Amino acid sequence: MTENRLKQIFYLLVLVISFLFAISLLPEFSVFGYQVKIPDLLADVRLDEKPPIAAKDSVSEKKDSVIEIIPVHKSGPVYFEDFGSNNLSYFVNALRSARKSPVRVAFFGDSFIEGDILCAPFRDTLQLLFGGRGVGYVPITSEVAKFRTTIQHEFSNWKTYSIVGKKNSYAPLGLPGYCFKPEDNNEVHYTAARKNFLTGKIYFEADMPFTLNYAVNDSVMTTKEFEPSSLIEFVLPQRNFNSLKMSFQPHDSLRLYGAVFEDSLGVTVDNFSMRSNPGMGLYSVDPSRMTQFNSLRNYKLVILQYGLNVLSEKDTTGYGWYVERMSTLINRMKESFPECGFLLISIGDRSSNQKGKFVTMPGILHMRSAQRKIAQKTGIAFWDMYEAMGGENSMVKYTEANPPLAAKDYTHLTFRGGRKLAKKLADAVLHEKAKYEKKR
Repeated sequence: MTENRLKQIFYLLVLVISFLFAISLLPEFSVFGYQVKIPDLLADVRLDEKPPIAAKDSVSEKKDSVIEIIPVHKSGPVYFEDFGSNNLSYFVNALRSARKSPVRVAFFGDSFIEGDILCAPFRDTLQLLFGGRGVGYVPITSEVAKFRTTIQHEFSNWKTYSIVGKKNSYAPLGLPGYCFKPEDNNEVHYTAARKNFLTGKIYFEADMPFTLNYAVNDSVMTTKEFEPSSLIEFVLPQRNFNSLKMSFQPHDSLRLYGAVFEDSLGVTVDNFSMRSNPGMGLYSVDPSRMTQFNSLRNYKLVILQYGLNVLSEKDTTGYGWYVERMSTLINRMKESFPECGFLLISIGDRSSNQKGKFVTMPGILHMRSAQRKIAQKTGIAFWDMYEAMGGENSMVKYTEANPPLAAKDYTHLTFRGGRKLAKKLADAVLHEKAKYEKKR
């Protein structure tokens, strides 16, 4: 006869509920930098309280914070605020001759732009207006290869080093903070998702001779020998092809940095996304390495989109420390990209569950204002993405739209949401170009 265990189950249930009530009385705390969320068991039955105020025309309450919280404008287009002296002139002037020569944009960011979710529609718009073709930079390996729809990307047997992953002194990081080393039976395969690739370029360096095997359009493999060299750009002799398959002779001294698919003129937007990078991770890329890449790519605009991986649920200190760190980083990058405009994109809206309701996280406005302060200190342009989305609680509207413009995490965009926001960013570019035209 089976023993009746209902009494033990009841005791266990009482114990679990008692434990949850006990920890719900604890204040929120963090472990190794990760915020521990305390459960609120009465959130659904408690009388509604006024939600946290997301915008104040004031300053942060902390004594060490001197960052002004700018009030939100509720309507109208959102354009760039350029705190530099003709900071964007390099980019705008290059656009005038885009039909004759390449205009390259380096778009650095975190998971908000991964998968080409924001960069692709922004790239498509600029290429439609100013010429150009191709998806730009693609890494050798990628966490989001199956998610990115602008190119088909497969790979096997590679060691990946990055600013947020494994590091090795024999694998110096390139842009945007990656280095790849081939193992036995390695392979990487790129296939165009839409139009054919016009040109293909591979970026690598080696301390000893090595062999590259590659095939375009599933043709017979071509073997090419390379001598030791510092960072080089190998341009494939073939043009207008649909696919590229490569493998490399395994070699400890060989370091790969990625491929680029673009036109020889018009606009290219290189998506330099890296999940979990707060922005300061770019300190791990040596300035001389950035200079080397820029000597090959000749960027005219650097866009920086960060903040998600710094924002904390409860931190409203004003992020003064973040202002100092990012300002130093940007000033260092300006030396590596000398004839180039810089644009800092603010954090967008992000929602969290506050007492049973999804509302704008309390720290969003502090981070947004900190980022505007960074642009002011470094003399670069600033685009208020939070305001462009619609301000307070706009992420809730994006998530609950039909069809949805944002994911159920109330943090990241859907592809439809990416197109909506990319159009606003492109409109801001065109407005800036019109302003410069009037000055002439």
